Amino acid sequence: MWDLELGATYQDYFGGTICVGRLACRPVGCVLWLRPMSNTRLPSSIFFSLVSLGAVQYFYYAPRLPAIVASHFGRAGSVNGWETKTLFFSLELGSIVLATVISFAVPRMIEALPVSMINLPHKEFWLSPERRDETLGYLQMHMAWFGCALLAFLLFVMELAFRANLLNPPRLNLAAFVPALMAFLVFMGISTIRLVVRFSRLP
Repeated sequence: MWDLELGATYQDYFGGTICVGRLACRPVGCVLWLRPMSNTRLPSSIFFSLVSLGAVQYFYYAPRLPAIVASHFGRAGSVNGWETKTLFFSLELGSIVLATVISFAVPRMIEALPVSMINLPHKEFWLSPERRDETLGYLQMHMAWFGCALLAFLLFVMELAFRANLLNPPRLNLAAFVPALMAFLVFMGISTIRLVVRFSRLP
């Protein structure tokens, strides 16, 4: 007889199926614990789709924009700063690199750090040997989704800036920018609160 036990602690792959919780298989009293894994496949796929969207933006707008473009806009959406098209697209590339570092490089850096250098509530508990993989997996998931949200917001802002530069005179669409900014700030606030609450309370 095999006894399958599901809890609420780990994420594992078993036979191609994602199981959320503890997975224990007991053939004749023997217990097998599968190593927890971070399920970042979905946010990773979304992230790289957004990177592809950034490439589409470049190839579509690069030949359509003038050599000098509006890069900074005031409260009314009017232009108060200019720069070269090359620098403008370099900023978009920098946005993609920044989001990539946050999504994938930072979690790996945290994983390589000793416990003493990680700033986490109750870190002795959450980073103990039996919980370290679970905790790092949660952080990887959190950072992956945050990177997706950040990149989506930055690409949206760049899209508004591209479209503004196709107008004469250039003008930023504040009716689209302000709700996008508020949505991103709300997401960031909720995400941060969930992270703090998750590790501030001991089970």
